[in-house]
Amino acid sequence: MSPDRSTALRASILFLAAALSLGIAYGMGVQSPFWAAMPVWVVAQPFRQDLVIRAILRLVGTVVGGALAWLVLTELHDPLLQALAIGALIGVGTFVSFWIGTVHSYGSLMAAITVGVVALPALDHPVNSEAYAVERLVCTLIGVTLVTALTFAFTPKREQPVPIRIDHGLSRGIRRGAFAAVAGVIAALLVIYIGGAIGIASALSLCVFASIVGGSPHSAAILENLVPSAALGIVAAILYRWIAQTFGLSGADLVLLALPFIAAGAVMRAHPKTAPAGIDCNMCFLLAAEVGATGHPLPITAEAGLAMIIAATGVSMAYRGTGHRKVLMAFSR
Repeated sequence: MSPDRSTALRASILFLAAALSLGIAYGMGVQSPFWAAMPVWVVAQPFRQDLVIRAILRLVGTVVGGALAWLVLTELHDPLLQALAIGALIGVGTFVSFWIGTVHSYGSLMAAITVGVVALPALDHPVNSEAYAVERLVCTLIGVTLVTALTFAFTPKREQPVPIRIDHGLSRGIRRGAFAAVAGVIAALLVIYIGGAIGIASALSLCVFASIVGGSPHSAAILENLVPSAALGIVAAILYRWIAQTFGLSGADLVLLALPFIAAGAVMRAHPKTAPAGIDCNMCFLLAAEVGATGHPLPITAEAGLAMIIAATGVSMAYRGTGHRKVLMAFSR
């Protein structure tokens, strides 16, 4: 099969998996169905073994992270203690992810991210944390099942196995974990003292980006694409919301409106040159646009999107520095 046909086939499968995930979650009455499409873009892998490992660890990490977030919210009642606990858990998960340093690290990374995803919104307004965690698990199960089932037969096997762990330096891992922990605490404080859609968007972006970059021993490609990919996803999200509000779309029409955006994202994710950028672009689009849900008014969507871009820029600067001024470069060494 030619490279162009292979890319087209992969893009078609990813589109089908994401579209079905979104549609099934919406049909089940999930409040935020866009979470179901998110696993599609990151669980899909070039090799079959990695696909299966990621699928399993995505589920395990979601369960563990959801349970830890529930414990924080139910056992700790002081918001500042909750902020410290959230930061500590995100830091530990990021450290473990870096310490493992292979595809097997995905479970700990997902646990760290899920802690933030479940716990942070609850710091802004009352949330049934148990139901919220279960909803995230249901969405994860939908997306993981579909992307694994649809891509498995078309994903080649890896010729040689990947080791369980590769040593990338303990001190580097500790610094990465410490940075993610600080980012997690700052994220929680943003929700506590700013709150609303903007505070939550800033907080979620900060903890997710800090965990992803910090947990990856080879973060150069992520950092290279992080800000422009996030910005492109936000622009798509604003366009999605503008169309929805201009034409008064609601209900299933919001799912249908998402299909061309998902198709474009699938092509981006499937093409070898744009695949790394495609992950962040698609994730930011789904989250900022609140695809398939009623969502916020367009000005709030734009402001929250800008906050996400600022968070991506902050994390990128922290690990790479800019110009003659190096910002927190010790964490990237």
